[in-house]
Amino acid sequence: MFTKISFLIVVLFCSIQSFAQMADLEEKKPETVDGIEYGYYIKNEQTKSVKDEEYGRFEITLYATNKSGCTKIYAEKTSILSSENSSLIAGFNCTNANGKRLTAKSGSVKARDFYLNAKVQENGKEITKAVKAGYIFRNGETLKTNIIVLVPKGERPVVQCTINNLPEL
Repeated sequence: MFTKISFLIVVLFCSIQSFAQMADLEEKKPETVDGIEYGYYIKNEQTKSVKDEEYGRFEITLYATNKSGCTKIYAEKTSILSSENSSLIAGFNCTNANGKRLTAKSGSVKARDFYLNAKVQENGKEITKAVKAGYIFRNGETLKTNIIVLVPKGERPVVQCTINNLPEL
């Protein structure tokens, strides 16, 4: 019994790990994986004092651009484990950010919901309803989010990207 349970745990852990890929990013030097470009750029930079300590304050735009040549449509996941990340294209983590003063240490980029029209019977009448089929990432589209980070004075943000390989339709 113990060996079956431990085997299932190992298989589950390995399958979860295979869906994500890590990439170290450099400022204004995006990484392209499977036709999607992942990167970040700094919009604003300042020096802030927090309790007699100096920090670098950076406004960062995190982005993913579909340059694959085709629209990507991802299936809706119904698993308990993946409900939170079902639309997650990539997660970004600033490894040297401290999170002080209500600033971020990480951010994420998510695909937009994709709906299809479906005909259903309701009260003896056939009606058309919009039904969520999954998520869409159109060719040439850029999905982005902005975060503000504090890093030690004299340092630049160090950003890692975790690429989420979603199941395509």
